[in-house]
Amino acid sequence: MGTGPAWPKDAIELAESTHGSRSLALRSDEKIRTSPPQLPQPGQDLLEHNRVPTVTSSPLAPLEGAASAFDPRLESLRGLAALLVCVHHGMSVFAGNVPIGALNALLFAFNSAAAVIFFFALSGYVLGRALERDGNLLPYLARRLFRLLPPFVVMVLFTFACERLFRIEPAPSGLMPGFQRMFWPAPAWDALWDNLLLRSFTVNGPTWTLLLELVGAVMLPFVVAAHGKVGQRWRWATFTAISTLLAISPFHMLLWFYAGYFLANEIGTLLAGQRWLAAAMFVSGVIGLGTAGTNSEFYAVGIVIPSALSAALMIGAVAASRELLQWTTMAPLRFLGRISYSLYLVHWPTFYVCTLLAVACRPIVPTHSWGNLIVMVTSTIVAIGLAALSYRFVEAPSIRAGKSVANALERMLARMWARISRQRAVVG
Repeated sequence: MGTGPAWPKDAIELAESTHGSRSLALRSDEKIRTSPPQLPQPGQDLLEHNRVPTVTSSPLAPLEGAASAFDPRLESLRGLAALLVCVHHGMSVFAGNVPIGALNALLFAFNSAAAVIFFFALSGYVLGRALERDGNLLPYLARRLFRLLPPFVVMVLFTFACERLFRIEPAPSGLMPGFQRMFWPAPAWDALWDNLLLRSFTVNGPTWTLLLELVGAVMLPFVVAAHGKVGQRWRWATFTAISTLLAISPFHMLLWFYAGYFLANEIGTLLAGQRWLAAAMFVSGVIGLGTAGTNSEFYAVGIVIPSALSAALMIGAVAASRELLQWTTMAPLRFLGRISYSLYLVHWPTFYVCTLLAVACRPIVPTHSWGNLIVMVTSTIVAIGLAALSYRFVEAPSIRAGKSVANALERMLARMWARISRQRAVVG
């Protein structure tokens, strides 16, 4: 299994328990700029999940016009991955339900662990392209923190309120052991504080991934800078060295981000213009990622490496062929991608409350046979509605605030550079 990940112990325990119940809670040759940075135009933030750049001819060159170019297919795939997590959790509530052959086969092939891994790799791809365009660290971090933290705080508080206000004690009979462990007993106030500090995730289980997202976001500027320093000739040697260091470290799960940044773009460049080969590579990536995700120790280094490669294959194949997966550009799927982060966070309290309602209505709701399907359908519909509200009133305003702070930081840095340049001119 290798060295254990350096995350809080209960994050790994939570991932194992939810996965065990078939669900898992659940992203230039030029050097860093020395001239005043150019301020982004409105709507030109690649750090939003709806701004996924397409591949360019050079995997390490600055992206010309990348700020306004994004791939709606990858946006939609992110939304479908979030939806998949909702479906898995909804189907993992009651024990002894009537098996639904086609649905069970689908959930086995496209499991929630694979969806979470895809999230991480896609974050690496998007953030890496943004950093290649503009390597200013402080504005980047400001956008990322405002992008992630306000919705996280709101949803943890909302989940805590749901889990404290809506209770059935003792735990109802017939529940899956994993589901019962996650929601009974009721969380205490110290559990809320620990979840907000990312020390524990017993309130809102899927938020364990946020810790990895934040660490990955901090790592990426350094690996992007390293690749910018060495240039094209030594890019694979650099990739091998950094990947080896990550693989033997407690932080080997960061390979998902690194593969999304480097391998996906290399694969996209290699497959550019080869439609059928790109389609074959995408299918291969889906199969590989699905297989890796069925392993209960999906975070072990022996699983992380092939799953990172599989996720990179999927992203690179989509970036290489504009004809691939055109059906994902439909407006409903685009909308699903836009609200995917809020959906991922809000589905946890939603499927908990829907489960309690199903239990309370047991005389008329056949939870012993069709309870999982009922909870899955109702909780997914409600979660999408709540996610749309969260995106409108929490997520979008926090993204705008992050842009404002980032712009202010860029202006401040521009003034600092100008002052330094004047001082150098005087000294010279």
